[in-house]
Amino acid sequence: MSRRTSWAEYERAVRVYTEAGAAETVQRIVTALSRLSRRLDVFYAERFEALDLSRGEWPVLQALAIEGRHGHSNPSRLAEITGVSASTMTHRLDRMVERGLIERAPDPENRTRMVVSLTREGWDRFRRAVLDVEPQEAGIFASLSDAERQTLARLLEKAIAAQSRP
Repeated sequence: MSRRTSWAEYERAVRVYTEAGAAETVQRIVTALSRLSRRLDVFYAERFEALDLSRGEWPVLQALAIEGRHGHSNPSRLAEITGVSASTMTHRLDRMVERGLIERAPDPENRTRMVVSLTREGWDRFRRAVLDVEPQEAGIFASLSDAERQTLARLLEKAIAAQSRP
């Protein structure tokens, strides 16, 4: 699909939503974010496949990396973060242990629970994925100046923060 067609589809979508009664500015934002998200999803699926990562493994690696280089989590929390059932997470973690991406160990504070952490290979795979996709992510916003990117980031962060409040 050409960029011109994509832009025309974007404009048409916004027009349809506003004709249905939605606020134009809100629909411009939501439609733009939705379309960028879909494009990124397709891109990530392709890149992660090339890096031998499944769609299910990436959010686990990401969640554990966010805990810090030597941090950990537990299967229940990982299931909650990634939006899957506990049994699905157990199977996912089993595969990731077999592949050497993570390790499980008894929780030192509660031996009836397990903690999950990244292995060196898991961290390296996470890092390679981040570095692999970064140029494409940066390219999406290449038409914006540094100041515009900072403003966009600040505004999106403000919207996210407002959703996190009770």
